[in-house]
Amino acid sequence: MRKRLLAVLSLPLFILALVPLANASNVFGGQWPALPQGEGPGAGEIWGELPNGMRYAIVPTDSASEAVSLRLMVAAGRAQEEKGKAGVADLLADLSNYGSKGVNREQLVRFKLSNGMDPHSRAFTEVDLNHTVYRIDLEEPNPASVDISVGLLHEFVASPLLDETMFAEAKARLDYFAGLGQSRHEPKQAVVERVLLRSSQYSKAGDAQLKESVPNIGLADVERYWSTWYKANRMVLIVTGVVDAAAVEDVVKSKFGGLAASSETRPLPAKDNKFRSGGDLEIADAPSSTAGLWITKVTEVGSLFERSAELDYYLLDFIGRVAQSYATDSERLPNSVIEVYGDRLALSVNRRGPVVSLLEQLLSADKAVHRLAEYGVSKEDLEVAKSEYLSLRYSYDMEASAKQWAPLVADRLVRSVTHQIPFRYGAKLSDFVQGVVSGITHENVRARCAQLFREKELSYYLELPKGFPLGTKAINKRLKAMRKSYDFTWERAGEADQDWNFGSGFGSGGMVESTEIVRFEEYPVLKYEFANNLRMNLIRSDAFQGRVQMMVSFGNGTSDFENANPAFEAMLRTLMLKTKIGNGVEAPTISEVLKAKGIENLEAGVTKDHLYWSGVGRDASDLDDFFSVVVLWMVTGKLDKAAYEDEIENMEKMVERSLDKNSSVKLDTMLHNSDDRLRSFFLSEDVEALEFASMQEWLAGVRNKAYIEVTVVGDVMPRTVLRDVRKSFGSAPARTGKVLQPRHGKPVKWGEAGVVRDTFEMTGNMGNITLLFPQVAEKSCASDRLGSVLAPLFEEHLRQAMADRPVWAGNLSVESVGHQMIPLSNAIKVRLFCPSEDAEEAEALLLEAAASFEASLREPLLVAAERAAVLGLKRISRSQSALVGLFKQSQGKPKTLGCVMDLLENGFGLSFEDYQTIVQKQFSVENVRGVSLMPAK
Repeated sequence: MRKRLLAVLSLPLFILALVPLANASNVFGGQWPALPQGEGPGAGEIWGELPNGMRYAIVPTDSASEAVSLRLMVAAGRAQEEKGKAGVADLLADLSNYGSKGVNREQLVRFKLSNGMDPHSRAFTEVDLNHTVYRIDLEEPNPASVDISVGLLHEFVASPLLDETMFAEAKARLDYFAGLGQSRHEPKQAVVERVLLRSSQYSKAGDAQLKESVPNIGLADVERYWSTWYKANRMVLIVTGVVDAAAVEDVVKSKFGGLAASSETRPLPAKDNKFRSGGDLEIADAPSSTAGLWITKVTEVGSLFERSAELDYYLLDFIGRVAQSYATDSERLPNSVIEVYGDRLALSVNRRGPVVSLLEQLLSADKAVHRLAEYGVSKEDLEVAKSEYLSLRYSYDMEASAKQWAPLVADRLVRSVTHQIPFRYGAKLSDFVQGVVSGITHENVRARCAQLFREKELSYYLELPKGFPLGTKAINKRLKAMRKSYDFTWERAGEADQDWNFGSGFGSGGMVESTEIVRFEEYPVLKYEFANNLRMNLIRSDAFQGRVQMMVSFGNGTSDFENANPAFEAMLRTLMLKTKIGNGVEAPTISEVLKAKGIENLEAGVTKDHLYWSGVGRDASDLDDFFSVVVLWMVTGKLDKAAYEDEIENMEKMVERSLDKNSSVKLDTMLHNSDDRLRSFFLSEDVEALEFASMQEWLAGVRNKAYIEVTVVGDVMPRTVLRDVRKSFGSAPARTGKVLQPRHGKPVKWGEAGVVRDTFEMTGNMGNITLLFPQVAEKSCASDRLGSVLAPLFEEHLRQAMADRPVWAGNLSVESVGHQMIPLSNAIKVRLFCPSEDAEEAEALLLEAAASFEASLREPLLVAAERAAVLGLKRISRSQSALVGLFKQSQGKPKTLGCVMDLLENGFGLSFEDYQTIVQKQFSVENVRGVSLMPAK
């Protein structure tokens, strides 16, 4: 009998007791508990404060996967650093990724993996101007995990790993990434102050400042910063999720009660009030190569704990999102563009992107705010926006989501502390948002828009890369000239109802031949097969209220097309959304029709698995619209010859811009030249091989013969979906196309083992080494997903091998790759970016580490990695798009859904010895395929 991997995770925690300062006040200040006016804590909630001044909030919630989230806030950030020591706060926070005095690195990695966290992510800490946040998110934690997590957070702040070796590694990483100029370490609050204020001492608190100061930082500077600022009365601990609040409070008191408070008890610095004046336009140097623009209105609001001010905050949040959607021509309401700054609210319509498109973006945003100032929001747009805002209650939105997911509730609590926004969640927040939206009228929105978006009330702030030849006078002149040409004909004309009603292409009918019901996690999955070889899948869930995701899938994708290449797939992805449906010269495109019918997130394309249409509706009433338009595409859809020729020209220009000399394309070709099915990038010869007539012919065959599979995820009654599928597709001709399965395809043909070395033309000296370690185990559900177990362990092994080369470790990525329809195509992919002078040494290190990977395996780590992989599969049930993805090629074998369910029920079924055998073969020198590509000298 095979020995199954079992282990119990336990961590020895070092406890550091310090003498507390009695009755110290917390420097975060503000209202505590941070609850709305007139409301007390909910059932089971505990809001407390220790004698040493540390605050804590424990909020039990119903959360998917019994999740628990912890956030430890420390009132110490970049603003508390000594002059000339910028980066100390980041270094101290980063050291927590290596462990602490009482928890070593392997124990920390094992704990993160077994609780569903990425052990190599740097997202567990965040440093801002006046605070640092430490994060832990647990999925399906065992009873001890919450206590261990509280202890870990205590370790990070009470006994950090002030070790010279780890400090040198963290310092080298920070120095390198700060030098890239990508604003990785720019505090969010610094950006806010730069945009809002005429001047700020923190406006340059970005990567350039770090690059200058980091070399001058020693471990003693970090230790002094920690001992000065990491005090109990500068901390707030937040715990949310499926917890016993009283038991957690006991642990909090036990762990943190002995921490010392600071003698410095003044609250955090007050916000500056030197705001930019309305009507101003200012240009500044961008901290990176990306341009940015902000059009901002600052309004005084007072304390948001006053109900009238809180209501106004949400109204401005609603209007701000509408304004941002107009400026970006977005189909959905974007994230919030409101920023709380002291007793002011700032609404900033903003854009970021390449500098070459800045003027276009500026004019688009400027036109949007002028339109709003003059006409407000049209009645039709307003009703759509209100419906969309209400649907945010069922998404992962920081302002409006009523989901009780532990990470979301915890992050909202952090925001409540830092921004002094009343904390609401769950049903109370849902009811409050409903009340806000019900009070929104066309008249009050128009009046508020006229007030908010008056030209003289807005400040314009642009960031351009240094040396960009465009000044304030030139941009102002351009804006004034363009404003005279703004065309608001439609707004002046009033409301217009643009809709297309085509009816159905086939008659209603169709008999259900078979029905199957299974369960995936907590959701029922209903599978129907019709007599005409059409299949339908319904995953019914009330977890996605306000959103119904739909997909109609055709055939086998390009798996049955001999002449398909990456250019063929890229061309079809572009043309499908531009396909005209209906009759006549002025026939609309399919994307125009679906957008008019309220279908959002429209996607279309072709892969090796299928040709598909996918979209998101608001409720079951959108099913019929979506299906009828897809049917119309089947009956009348025509590729647009002009669009095809335009796209050919675009592809040729991409090739002319040396795309086929690009390192990624060259790497792709060299790695996959033995099997053309594995290529991802197209070359000039692929574009030349495209033919409009053959593409039309192939599409006609797909529409007429390929089997159809309809998948719906949402809170929809089965009879509703059956009715709409029958109505749209029920009498379609029987599908006669062959259902391909992976076993029909030939196994992948990998090239010869070894590493090929080559050069490419490029400025700079950074190249890359890519290694593939193909799957060696026989094809099965477990074998095909084994990469999700091995990849994080191999990455940890490589990072430890690179301990004295932290820059390499910072440029390392490890992932599992593969194609479902190509047998045995799965592999572990390693990519390392490094200077050309390091190429030989880096390649040798990677190969040596691969050879020693099997010897490094530890049974407890494998247990944790298996659990992380299973938790990853369970996450599928919390994502509509992932649930829809279960049915890509579901008529083929092995069925994706069946494999996932089998793994969730039975696990991977491998012993420690099995893993050792697989790893020894897969990561051997005889199995590696690699390319070392370095810049030509």
